[in-house]
Amino acid sequence: MAVDDMVASALCGVMERALIAEGIAPAIAKQLSQRACHPVVGGATRAVAKRGKKVVSKYNKELGKQLKKLKAKHPRTAISGLMKRAHKATKRALK
Repeated sequence: MAVDDMVASALCGVMERALIAEGIAPAIAKQLSQRACHPVVGGATRAVAKRGKKVVSKYNKELGKQLKKLKAKHPRTAISGLMKRAHKATKRALK
């Protein structure tokens, strides 16, 4: 018997005696203390539903293309500046 099991059974006994001292019937006190010391396993988990893939918008696809082109032309430019240029180019391309 592991140490954890011995501690759990001792606490169950203490809880049972305390419930009986409070005036609860011994049979009910025993059931309550056993339920409290031995939690139910398996009922608390639930299955997570699988999500479908996110749909990539036309704008986002074009933005990726424009950003890739700009990165190839200007590799040392900061991404914030490239994003601004890519956004402008995407708006023009989608008109």
